[in-house]
Amino acid sequence: MGKHPVSVLLDLLFPPRCAFCGRLVEEGDVCAACAEALPFREGTASVQVIGEGRYPCALAFYYEGPVRDGVRALKFGKKSWRARVFARYIAQTAAEELSGGFDAVSFVPVSLRRNFERGFDQARLLTEEAANIWGVKAEAVLRKGRHTRAQSSLQDAALRKTNVKGVYRVPHPERVRGRRFLLIDDVCTTGSTLSAAADALLEAGAAGVVCAVLAGGSRKRENLEELFP
Repeated sequence: MGKHPVSVLLDLLFPPRCAFCGRLVEEGDVCAACAEALPFREGTASVQVIGEGRYPCALAFYYEGPVRDGVRALKFGKKSWRARVFARYIAQTAAEELSGGFDAVSFVPVSLRRNFERGFDQARLLTEEAANIWGVKAEAVLRKGRHTRAQSSLQDAALRKTNVKGVYRVPHPERVRGRRFLLIDDVCTTGSTLSAAADALLEAGAAGVVCAVLAGGSRKRENLEELFP
C-alpha cells in the first residue's frame, strides 16, 4: 500500500532525517552509518547504580559518537523532533532492565529559565514520548526551585553534586506518596542530577525510584577504570 497523500506532502516539505546526525534518509529514523556506529550498552553495562540512594539507572547507549551529536542537537540545536526517536530506545531499555520496578513515570525538570531559553524541556519530551509507547501518562511531579549552572559546564563530580543539591522539590507530595517512580533524563554523567531529583521524590514519600536515560559514560573511560580501578 502506498503512502497517504498527506504523508507524501509532509515528506516533500519536511524530508525525513536521521535522528542522530541529521542526514536525509529514504526511510526510517536512523541512517545506515549511524545505525552501524550506535554505541549500545549491553549486559551488565546497561544498568548502573547511582548516588547515595543507590538508584538503579538503565542506560541505552554510551555518550559518544552519533549519540552525543544527536543529544547536543536536541538540546542546543532546538531539534526537538529527535526526542520521539530517542524515547524509543529509553522505553525499550527501561522495559528490559527495570520492568516491575515502577508504576509511575516522571522526569527531571529543567529550570523555568532554561525552559524559556530552549523553548522546551528535553527530559519532559523524552518522558512523554516514552510514556506514550507504554500507554501511560508522564507525570510532572518535580519542580526545579532555582536556576543552576549547566552540569555540562562542570567537570568536577563534587561541584556537580553541590550545584544541584536541594534544588528539586515536590509541590504536591500526595501525588507521589507510596508510589514507585521511573525517573527519566537525557544523559547521566556522574548521576548527581538524577540522584538529587530521586532524593526529593523519596523525601516526599515515594516508595521507590529507578532511573532511565538515553546515554552516559564512554567505553574508553570505563575500560581504563577496569584496568586502573
